[in-house]
Amino acid sequence: MWIAKLRIRHDDWILDKTLKYNLTASGIPLNSYKKNGKQYHNGMVFLNGAEENKQKFINSLRKDQRIKKSKAVGSQVYVLIESEDHIAPLMDDALFFIKPVFFEKGYEYWELGSWEKKPIKEFYTQIKKIAEVKILKLRQENPSVFVQHAVPRLTEKQKRALELALENGYYTYPRTISVEELAQKAGMPRTTFQEHLRKGEAKLMHLLINSLS
Repeated sequence: MWIAKLRIRHDDWILDKTLKYNLTASGIPLNSYKKNGKQYHNGMVFLNGAEENKQKFINSLRKDQRIKKSKAVGSQVYVLIESEDHIAPLMDDALFFIKPVFFEKGYEYWELGSWEKKPIKEFYTQIKKIAEVKILKLRQENPSVFVQHAVPRLTEKQKRALELALENGYYTYPRTISVEELAQKAGMPRTTFQEHLRKGEAKLMHLLINSLS
């Protein structure tokens, strides 16, 4: 199987916002369609970062004229976009996502798979017309495990507990923060926060172990 990793920068609805509010995000294009001569796209992203910055990101969607509809459920955001400058419609049917698209520091990172090399090269040629793009990887290999389906299994509180722990050095060695301190940041009793954290950790570990078997 041919695997490609692309770094892309173009004028879209999300990159400037993640950069402005110091967030990263991951997600996938859902579909594209034309109506009354206009091009529309549905998409979904998961936001990662400080809760205050996530809310600023969500509030900013109302000011973007390209975004016709939006719905936020915790850190998960759905959008309907009106735009001709969009990459997903250029994908050949022979291409498929190996991982969700990752948004960081003004760039999109796409990892795509194909049984043949040609569709990847043609996709690259097409998006060069509307975007800055660089091929970071293009070779034959086995794809890594796609774990996107696991994310919705976490409750919003479990996901936030894991994010806080990761952002504040709980998983570094030596640890730079305690569960008590994390609970204070989250505005929860220690026992409640610890329960959300442990349940989230258990779900992710179960997924990881299963993926290795």
